[in-house]
Amino acid sequence: MDESSGSTLSNMEQTASLLNHNVSFNSSMELTRTAGEVSAGSIPDLSFSLSESERRKLMLRQTRAANSTMDLVNKPNCSAALEQSSWMEDDEDEESENVISIEDTMDEHEHTKQKQPEEEAIKEDKQQQEQLQHQEKLQLQLQQSDTKEEQQMETDEPQQEPLQAQPEKIEEQLQYANVSPPPVYFERQLIELGRRCWPSSARAQHYTKGCYWSPDGTCLLLPVHLDGMHVMELPLDLYEASNISTERSLSKMQSAVHVPEGGTVYDCVWFPLMNSQQPESCFWLATRQHEPIHMWDAFDGRLRCSYSGYDEVDEVVAAISLQFANDGEKIYAGYKRCIKIFDTSRPGRSYDEYPVKFAISCMAQNADHPHTVTCGNWRGYIQHFDLRCPPKQGPLFTLGGHSAGITQLRYGADASSNWQLFSGARKCPKLLQWDMRNYKQPLHEFQRRVNTNQRIQFDLCPQQPWLASGDTDGNLNLWNLADSEEIEALQLPLHDDCCNGIGFHPSLPILASSSGQYHFIADDKQQKEVHNNTTVAGSEDSTQVEAKSSVSYENAVLLLWCGPSTEN
Repeated sequence: MDESSGSTLSNMEQTASLLNHNVSFNSSMELTRTAGEVSAGSIPDLSFSLSESERRKLMLRQTRAANSTMDLVNKPNCSAALEQSSWMEDDEDEESENVISIEDTMDEHEHTKQKQPEEEAIKEDKQQQEQLQHQEKLQLQLQQSDTKEEQQMETDEPQQEPLQAQPEKIEEQLQYANVSPPPVYFERQLIELGRRCWPSSARAQHYTKGCYWSPDGTCLLLPVHLDGMHVMELPLDLYEASNISTERSLSKMQSAVHVPEGGTVYDCVWFPLMNSQQPESCFWLATRQHEPIHMWDAFDGRLRCSYSGYDEVDEVVAAISLQFANDGEKIYAGYKRCIKIFDTSRPGRSYDEYPVKFAISCMAQNADHPHTVTCGNWRGYIQHFDLRCPPKQGPLFTLGGHSAGITQLRYGADASSNWQLFSGARKCPKLLQWDMRNYKQPLHEFQRRVNTNQRIQFDLCPQQPWLASGDTDGNLNLWNLADSEEIEALQLPLHDDCCNGIGFHPSLPILASSSGQYHFIADDKQQKEVHNNTTVAGSEDSTQVEAKSSVSYENAVLLLWCGPSTEN
């Protein structure tokens, strides 16, 4: 052992002398080691710099040097033979072998790079095997659970009884939560809730011109010819009523607000976001002859503001029809040759103008398309405009089918019928239902009696598929839209004169109707007095003329309960 250790030490000294030019030792390195340390092969690390040729030689001889060092440690008896073979080689080979035998920190990183792909492949194989085993376990668990459920279904048949009792529990919960199912309309007889009549004469014929429920259902708006506009509140006992007794006393339909406007009211419309809890949202718009569009307060009847439209010579022109945007931010006003678009928050004469070819008699807007407006005109056509397109492009499409001017347009009340358009015209017995996705021909044609130029309203029930309309004979015409085969109307006589207004309450089974129309007097003298709105002063027969000029036609508004009722 002493001879072998001595030979290794001499070998190290020779190595240091040979590599003196290429190796720079640290100052803290110890050059002498014990025999045990040398035999273990723990040689101190060296910081050196080699040329490229020397590096290549070191790389080629790496495996050979490793084997030689292992043999040196494991076989000490053969040290003399190894010394002779090493000294017989060239000097360059001795240098390379001796340098490679040093602990190679430089090439260790390259060894790890070569081993990494093999280790990664082994890891991936292991992961795949683990995933397959996990999937097999899950499949076994699912099969076991299915078999258990089948066994329980076979053995536990009497457990189905509580499932049959679930609907009863649901009904009890609904009753406890005060949630009632929607009422069924027109299942029993109609119950009259209230009525109000207006006296009329040949000199001043007061007749209603439609009825309009507010969006929150708290009040009803009625324009009356030569008597302005009336707002009547809903009776307080009807707000939370689920059924009505047949012996209920009639309510007094008094006007909560009266706007004494003269002249003819062309059209009026409520603010779509009206809420009685927010007084600033309680108002409606109205347009009448020779006047701009007025905004009226629903609480005190005061005039809030006006929206003025002007013609080519800078004169105020009255709008023929009105329509709010669905969000209430815009006002669409139909004129003879254009559509004027006002901003609700900016009253005055600032507006955008969209020119059209015909007078706009009525308008409607689809909830899904806020930039489009469907318009009717006095020529009997329905035109659909996209306000983003230039006016020269014209309407997107035009619908026909009516024999006279369009008086009302209305889209479906719910999401399922939002694409369905209903149209009515004056002196036209047809009430048409259109599908705006396929508008080549109407879906259905409902018949009603309309013999005058007056607007005869129709309305859609917001809760159930009912279509209601009046006619010139005073009848209420009802159609069930859920029954596509039954097109013939159910007629109920309500008024003694023309039924010109129909409106469903937004949330309650209440139907409002209004009646009245203009009547021509046979006597020529009385016609002159009616048209000129004058009386014969100082005449002996003045009292007789006034007696003859009085008319006894019905001009009334009526509230009807069309939901469930009880008999006392």
